[in-house]
Amino acid sequence: MSKASIAWDPRDSRGPARPVPGAVRGGTLRVLRDGDHDHLDPQRIQTLQATALGHLLFRTLTMFAEDGEGGWRLVGDLAEHPGRDVDGDGRTWEFTLKAGLAYEDGREITAADVAHGIARSFEESLAGGPHHLQDWLGANGPYAGPFTDGTDEVPGLEVRDARTLVFRFPEPRPDLPFAAALVTTVPVPRDADTGETYGKAPLASGPYRITERVPGERLVLERNPHWDPATDAVRHDHPDRIEIELGVDAAAQNRRAHAGEGPDAFAVAENNAPEEVAEQLLADTALGARLHRDRTPLVWYLAINTARVTDVEVRREIARALDKEAILGAMAGTTQGEITHTVLSPATIGHRPYPDPHAGGPRGLPDDWDGRTLRLLSRDGAYFTAGARDVARSLRAAGFAVEVVEIERPSHNTVVLTRGHDHDLYLMCQAADWPGASTLLTGFDGRSLRPTGNANYTYLDDPEVNAEIARISALPADRAATEWAALDETLTTRHVPLVPVFAYVYLAVRGPRVGGVFTSSFLGTPVYYDAYVTPLAPVSEDTGRG
Repeated sequence: MSKASIAWDPRDSRGPARPVPGAVRGGTLRVLRDGDHDHLDPQRIQTLQATALGHLLFRTLTMFAEDGEGGWRLVGDLAEHPGRDVDGDGRTWEFTLKAGLAYEDGREITAADVAHGIARSFEESLAGGPHHLQDWLGANGPYAGPFTDGTDEVPGLEVRDARTLVFRFPEPRPDLPFAAALVTTVPVPRDADTGETYGKAPLASGPYRITERVPGERLVLERNPHWDPATDAVRHDHPDRIEIELGVDAAAQNRRAHAGEGPDAFAVAENNAPEEVAEQLLADTALGARLHRDRTPLVWYLAINTARVTDVEVRREIARALDKEAILGAMAGTTQGEITHTVLSPATIGHRPYPDPHAGGPRGLPDDWDGRTLRLLSRDGAYFTAGARDVARSLRAAGFAVEVVEIERPSHNTVVLTRGHDHDLYLMCQAADWPGASTLLTGFDGRSLRPTGNANYTYLDDPEVNAEIARISALPADRAATEWAALDETLTTRHVPLVPVFAYVYLAVRGPRVGGVFTSSFLGTPVYYDAYVTPLAPVSEDTGRG
């Protein structure tokens, strides 16, 4: 396999997926996790770990097939291939669904179900999830969703027949095959859609289905009997059962998986080990491939709500005042992060280093600063509040008054992504939705702002930035990369809608009888579609597909 490719040949998108060396069927994989997922409603999934879980439950039009070593192919998942550019100009795309696709209840998956999934993502009441397709299709005309408008007929989206979808855009959208891999395209039958409560019992289209759910305690998955591996070029269903134990703090997860006693021999620590535990893991040379220490495309930012902090000089002083070393130490430690000042992660196509525009420390608040208190929103939990405390300490030392406001973790993104909220600052972690800079930098487009579900969580709305985003978005990917890199520098230097703090390194351990788990190069978190457990003997040094 090449390091990166798109599988336009339909044969590459057929199943079954490539065999995983050493994998066996059977047993129970255990995942240890610190809290509930943000959503199990597919169109509302926002976080990276929930996306990784979604790989097991749901299928999308296309999907990235990773090899666990940084290589990937974009393949058709529900679709026979990653899309056909009908006229060759990126404005009209056609997808044909594979035959033999079914939900967990045995009913057929149709193009109308995919269209309904896309349609419901427009609903304000179903806030969350990516919004690339909504923004692109929304340029065809107004649409508010199937419940509000009473129809699934999204402007620019045609259901040609039971297996064929056609997308039409007024502007070229060369990235559509990548965007089609997002949870927006998960199929949802209209007659099964319960709206805001759909996430309690979503219909599975992937290899596993939910059989038990106790919020805050556990989530149990078992095989979907109607998933056909012959239609899936990416996933396996090696374990009989996957049990996700919720509410286990990161230190306990890693200690348990490290010890590997009893059921924990089959466990994966999903959250990063705290610094003191990480040091113990790094010191244990016998762990070998059980220990994951991987660079990721994730970057932590201090986001600034530019609708409230409107003076760019104030935003610059916030950037100059921030003690990034302290925040890194509090949230990750030197084993799990690298200080950065670029919006794009070094792992992102199009990244280009440039001098830190805010080096040198605080210079003093502008004379016309009104002195109001900055409201810093933080998720609850020690990991997040530790970082928020160091943000607040940095800014107070520079003369700002800061109030730290804590919120329950599952509610954080919904609040932040709702336009008009009353918070000035918040720590956000983000990676590109696909291998390139566009999904991060188009998030600063003020034309896409809506009441809820805003990818533009800094609420920047600058005509020059909007125009530059529109210009670059129409370029072929090979020409766009350098232009996106230039926009990265423009944003951090001239507009300061956020302050990059550190690039994330994933460090955690798995039990001795777990194989096939690797850190996704896109998500920066473990993915499980190659996972297996070996109940009779410890696994070898294999880390994935090989």
